[in-house]
Amino acid sequence: MSRKLIAALAFAPAVVANSCPSSSALVHASCQVKVTADATCSEVMSEMKARVEGISTGAWHDPHNNGVYSLLSQSDGDLDFQRVTGNKKYTDLLKFTFEDAADNTCNIQGCSASQVTSVADFSTNYCNLRMLYCGANEGCKPVQKDFAITETAVDPSFGAGKDASQCLKTASLTFLSPQTPADGAAQCPPAGFDTVKDFDLKSFIAKRWYIQQQMAIKYLPASQNRCVYAEYKLKEKPSTFGYDVSVHNHAELVEPPHTPYDSGDKICAKIVDKARGKLEVAPCFLPTFAAGPYWVIDYDEAAGYALISGGAPTIAAEKGCKTGTDTNDSGLWIFTRAQKRDEELVQKVRAIASSKGFDLSVLNDVDQSDCGNLTQIVV
Repeated sequence: MSRKLIAALAFAPAVVANSCPSSSALVHASCQVKVTADATCSEVMSEMKARVEGISTGAWHDPHNNGVYSLLSQSDGDLDFQRVTGNKKYTDLLKFTFEDAADNTCNIQGCSASQVTSVADFSTNYCNLRMLYCGANEGCKPVQKDFAITETAVDPSFGAGKDASQCLKTASLTFLSPQTPADGAAQCPPAGFDTVKDFDLKSFIAKRWYIQQQMAIKYLPASQNRCVYAEYKLKEKPSTFGYDVSVHNHAELVEPPHTPYDSGDKICAKIVDKARGKLEVAPCFLPTFAAGPYWVIDYDEAAGYALISGGAPTIAAEKGCKTGTDTNDSGLWIFTRAQKRDEELVQKVRAIASSKGFDLSVLNDVDQSDCGNLTQIVV
């Protein structure tokens, strides 16, 4: 399946919040939040500052890829921060405003804005904010005071993400080597993880693929696990944005009347590493820097199967490693050439996925029975 369906690309409603920090980039990713904390605003502000100060002392680190925060300015009801990514390449600016409520809680409004041209941000701006107010219940590590929080609104900009699971994803400072988690957790991605070798794109896109199992993600929920298929066609020449392949996806609601959702001709793919089956997919009208990874992990045309993942499984789970559940860097699929389910073949591909370190519990069955020619609804 592709990384994006048009149904997932509606503009999010704006939060009535403090103004976002300015950015020198005309087009840039951002995220606004509204949060209620079970603490006074003074306590919340002190905790945020303690986390930022704790980076230099070792009392705290940013669980989202080891970013480095610094406090830019403060007043009675405002805090402004800067965050530099762990690889020192990108800078984001954050602004928080605080207002005490009558019940000794604090109403927080925040916004993070990228300082470079960007659309997709892999939930970075959301995580920039969340890591400064989340508590132990959310898997975070407070420094001075732990308090319960309720996010009443999370509104990323068009193309940006809000996947909380990405916020606790810590890679090395180079973003290249996987971290070895503590407490016996899985190393994600597993050592030596890679995609298919000597990939034959021409053969792969020659015929329709039917999805037998897939992971529920933002743009393809479990409610659409019926009559799902994917088709691909090589373009005569790359598009204006450099896409090489046309992608056609189809899915239907599980419950009657089995409403179909069809991508039509709106999805495109760019070949990144042809020999290793690495592509990037997005709506055709978005530039390729907004596209998400679409990796062929294993493929056997003679046996009639393919194992597809939305990039490397970087998130440690109870039974292995998994991708995210948002738009980019998300998803896991089992493809077969035959629409009728072959349980033995499905189990074979599941075993391959397991050997690659994937958590199989994320996979759900797709109903490929009684798939009629319903009128398509292009979304």
